[in-house]
Amino acid sequence: MMRQTLWLVLSAFLCFCAPLQAHQMKTAITKLLFNDRSGQLEVMHRFYLHDAEHAVKHLQGKAADIHKEEAARAQFAAYVASHFQLTLNGEPLQLKLLGSELDGRHIWVYQEIALPKAALKTLSVRHDSLMSIWPAQINVVNLEGRGPVRTLKLSKPAPEQRFDFPATAGSAP
Repeated sequence: MMRQTLWLVLSAFLCFCAPLQAHQMKTAITKLLFNDRSGQLEVMHRFYLHDAEHAVKHLQGKAADIHKEEAARAQFAAYVASHFQLTLNGEPLQLKLLGSELDGRHIWVYQEIALPKAALKTLSVRHDSLMSIWPAQINVVNLEGRGPVRTLKLSKPAPEQRFDFPATAGSAP
């Protein structure tokens, strides 16, 4: 009986604590979409709003409010853009920052560039957003629109990786 009670209490404790630990992992998701319809390489970064709030306060000061201040969101978007770089076949791409938006528990940051004319051989991705604030930050990058979805997992020890394309990948249509 004592053992069953102990297991019941321990199980209840773990169930209660699990939601408290649910967002301990610092992770952002970035989607790179080769959009032939729009003629753009679209970049969509999704961060947990909670992480962005703490980052904004760390970067801009305790008074910054990403919920209420467009300027705070714009500064966060600029921060993300400055910590994200694409390099196609060894040549850096100059992405245009479009802006950001709040979406429930997330903040989205948008960038784009016209689809590259050059043949796709390698696309290097450097994404070290929030890694100086949280060394355990993981930035996942998904590439879509050129074959099956492919993923890179970037971390502080390896903030830059690359996608390799087969010779048949060719250039943008």
